[in-house]
Amino acid sequence: QNQSQYQGGQSSYPYPLKNAPVPSKGCGKTPSLPKSGSFDFSWFQGIRTVRIDVPENYDNNKPYRLIFGMHCLGGWGGGVQQEGYYGLKPLDTQNTSIFIAPEGILGQLPWSRAEYTMFDELLEKLKDDFCIDESRVFSTGFSYGSMFTNGLSWNHQKVLRAVAVYETAERDIWLPEHTGDGIGWMGVLGFEDGVCTAEMGRNARDIILKHNSVGGVAVQEKAEEAERGGPHKCYDYKTVDEKFPVRWCTESGGHIWDHKDPGQNQSWVPQATWDFFNQF
Repeated sequence: QNQSQYQGGQSSYPYPLKNAPVPSKGCGKTPSLPKSGSFDFSWFQGIRTVRIDVPENYDNNKPYRLIFGMHCLGGWGGGVQQEGYYGLKPLDTQNTSIFIAPEGILGQLPWSRAEYTMFDELLEKLKDDFCIDESRVFSTGFSYGSMFTNGLSWNHQKVLRAVAVYETAERDIWLPEHTGDGIGWMGVLGFEDGVCTAEMGRNARDIILKHNSVGGVAVQEKAEEAERGGPHKCYDYKTVDEKFPVRWCTESGGHIWDHKDPGQNQSWVPQATWDFFNQF
């Protein structure tokens, strides 16, 4: 790689929008991990199944985006894979991304304090095995998976460029201390969610707004929200640092990730997320 293109503050956090790729150690290597299906990942607490989808035309000299999908309580990595990683994989028509769905603890609360270490070890393994753009690693999740992803957004800003959290909360899970660093953040809220309530979702959003704006000024900015019973609305905050955009998407609905506009068969959530990730 020509390292000169990665100089001038582009090779480390915080990255400007549309920065040149930052290639990982896996660039130029022949991967040992499979390109599709699953693999067993050994870490200090044992072995976890990890679902994986790598573009068929994978080129080990081209840095790829890495997108994690975290499953909900009662879910599993295979379910995330079957749903196309929250509908994002079908949108990757240019084969830009590697998709990963790790397994949490099945049969109980899936994501605990130890899983933060599992995430770190898995991310290092993937960056060592594949040609990853280290400046474009993303995480998504629904319900408990979104709460875990939201927790990662509090102390993993140096390795995660942005997250998308579907029906999230800022409590009822082990959470790290805030570093206070900024991160791209998109939240989806169904007004009638009785599990991860509107108050919880807005609290999670406001914590990030504080991190992402000078003096926390963005917390005072009032987001436009959807009309009850009407189509969804996504609002992009104006007073956050442009390197750390925040998108807030709302609609009537309960505790589901794939909200649909009235009369529509297809969820709007994947495209809204894809567009959000594509600005980086």
